[in-house]
Amino acid sequence: MQEDPVPNLLARPLESDIFQWRFLFKGEADSPYKGGLYMGGIVFPKAYPHEAPKVYMITPNGRFNLSLKGICMSFTNWHPESWNPALGVRTILMGLISFFYEDGNTAGAIQSTKAEKEEFAQKSVEFNKNHKDYRELFQDNELEVSQK
Repeated sequence: MQEDPVPNLLARPLESDIFQWRFLFKGEADSPYKGGLYMGGIVFPKAYPHEAPKVYMITPNGRFNLSLKGICMSFTNWHPESWNPALGVRTILMGLISFFYEDGNTAGAIQSTKAEKEEFAQKSVEFNKNHKDYRELFQDNELEVSQK
């Protein structure tokens, strides 16, 4: 991802644990998530890439719950039978973000109104600033700077 960045997306491992990553993406301008910055986590199993990671959200968002059980998608630990070891962080996150903007239901998804999503977007930057991982990994990030 450093060599070929994805617009409006950052991902970094925790300094204390290479198997724990945090990602941050900016809500798309033509969506109820406009103005939001959304942080989530990826937990890679010790057997990665032979086993699927767990993916979950940290920032309240109106689309996915914040359970550490993770989000059920074909490229997460919920579906080991469909896991492909060739999938990397970039592909996993692009899939998650694509699903973020859909209304499809899955384990880990929640239903909310457009107004609720907009309210979460407005509160997201402040929420993140109070989170330890955000401060360690994404303080003064270019996504937030471009929000202003």
